[in-house]
Amino acid sequence: MGANPVPAVVPIANVIPPFTPSGVLPPYLGADPTAMGAMSPYRVTLTEIVQRFSQTPERRTILAGFLAHRASLLGFGVTGIQWLDGSFLEDIENVSSRAPGDIDVVSFFVRPPAYQRNNAAWDAFWRGHMAVFSAPMAKVSYHTDAYFVDVEFGAGPVIQQTAYWFGLFSHKRATGLWKGMLEVLLDPQQDDAAATQLLSTL
Repeated sequence: MGANPVPAVVPIANVIPPFTPSGVLPPYLGADPTAMGAMSPYRVTLTEIVQRFSQTPERRTILAGFLAHRASLLGFGVTGIQWLDGSFLEDIENVSSRAPGDIDVVSFFVRPPAYQRNNAAWDAFWRGHMAVFSAPMAKVSYHTDAYFVDVEFGAGPVIQQTAYWFGLFSHKRATGLWKGMLEVLLDPQQDDAAATQLLSTL
């Protein structure tokens, strides 16, 4: 008997879906959770995130910090993909009567060219910029609970880390509720400038 075929990816509009009755983003769109293209994380733009999640002063402060954190990473030459999660992506004000405290972000990143295949140099650079790369420090400085997966480590560790973060980010820690998350590109061509400009007008 042959191997099972890889499920076909069903293209679906990358939009931020409405909250479920539980106040979270749905873990998939439509009626079929096996359709790969309909599964969270949903790739969106930064402008869409600002438009959807900037309704309170607390949220605008968090967004400004998140965009500033991205600016630091891009300024270093760090690129990749970011998964966004946490109470910031939930209807936390109505469900729990509180504001979000930060935004949870894991970056699957590519090192700047000068540090690729040079672990010692990259480690020294990393340690020299802990305000950006340390989760506790980034939370204070940027309102961003920032974590990182270095793709330079290769397929095995990256797969292990991806499984860990997907499992953690796709469920509420207290209840185990399955939920969705968002994905944005960490790239100089992304719409950071437009999102920052939009946020400044709100």
